[in-house]
Amino acid sequence: MALNVSGFFIALLFLCGLDLDAEHMAVATSVRERCECVDTIDTMPWRRIRDFTVTNKGPLCNNIQIVLYLKKKDVCLNPDSKQGKRLQKCWKRIHENPAKKKGCLQRRRSRPKKTTRIL
Repeated sequence: MALNVSGFFIALLFLCGLDLDAEHMAVATSVRERCECVDTIDTMPWRRIRDFTVTNKGPLCNNIQIVLYLKKKDVCLNPDSKQGKRLQKCWKRIHENPAKKKGCLQRRRSRPKKTTRIL
């Protein structure tokens, strides 16, 4: 009988220990370990882009990463392309504020040409 009680407590401690380890593992799996972007594209039509993120260089990745979120997939944009540089410039201009990102994806309106009148 004493063996069954001690076995029960050992099993109980083991199960409690597993519960604590699972909780800590969930926190650890959310850490990014390497660059997200392996393959990049040079351009994407503006109307297809729903959202984007810009990740600066860091200790885990030596490249600037621009991830474009499309309707059904995510793609990486080349940060050295014309479109990539424009998104980086806009990202810096809005001071990396995610609430203002939609302004970077809207079309820029061209200014009307000034006409001179001849009297």
